[in-house]
Amino acid sequence: MKRILLVEDNNAIRENTCELLELANYTVLSACNGKEGLDMALKEKPDLIICDIMMPEIDGYHLLEILRRESFFENTPFVFFTASAEKSEIKKGLDAGANDYITKPFDADDLVQLIVKYLGE
Repeated sequence: MKRILLVEDNNAIRENTCELLELANYTVLSACNGKEGLDMALKEKPDLIICDIMMPEIDGYHLLEILRRESFFENTPFVFFTASAEKSEIKKGLDAGANDYITKPFDADDLVQLIVKYLGE
């Protein structure tokens, strides 16, 4: 079963998103900030990472930068999960090496389709 790491500092969003992904038959690991997300990613080696941008400890951009330096994560799909639909923020994330992004609030079907795009069914 494919494993997804969700890094999100908002408890309600993190819990609801984890539940939604579990109902879609994914194994979900979750972290409440960038430092915890980094530690979990290095330990668990997830198949895909969904990450908020603005977080305490380590923000999403820095987390992506650190992980992309690790050979294991060079090709791991990384999706930014952001409340900002600003084109400049999205471009910054994609230029930094993210594969994609989804804006919050999100449609559950859109999120699952995005994951299927990278992990298959």
